[in-house]
Amino acid sequence: MEKYIERWIMEDLTPVDPDVGFALCPYAKKAWIDKRVRVVVCEGDLWDKVAEECANFDPKNALTVCVDEDPDSSYDELESACMAMNSYFSATKQDLWVLVFEAEVAIIFIQKLSELDDASQKLEKVGYYKSYEPDDYIKLILNRREKRIRNGEKS
Repeated sequence: MEKYIERWIMEDLTPVDPDVGFALCPYAKKAWIDKRVRVVVCEGDLWDKVAEECANFDPKNALTVCVDEDPDSSYDELESACMAMNSYFSATKQDLWVLVFEAEVAIIFIQKLSELDDASQKLEKVGYYKSYEPDDYIKLILNRREKRIRNGEKS
């Protein structure tokens, strides 16, 4: 699975999209090369593993990638669960954030909210989010930043 994630980072997330002028995830390749990505294959209950990885998150990593090769849930269900976890993290002032990505497998990203938002602000300054629909920008970027502020983290 680690080779799958490496290929996905290098071939899908890293190339610059000529229509928008940016890579899908401009920070993924560096995190991978710097060995700051932990890959975990989830066997059994996905959310038990995600909860365990959140509880034991190593801040030396940029992110932990939990992969479910045969998810029982739809993308919408996975996203709803991530949003619920993020609300919990915010209410308990934990510097964590989870996101879902689904392709051939379901992937849950676990990362520090402060690092994610800092990177987001850098991208914002260079126009990365200009192609976002206003509702998506509010839902995905500004709401996340608001949760960070409520955590007591400077934004």
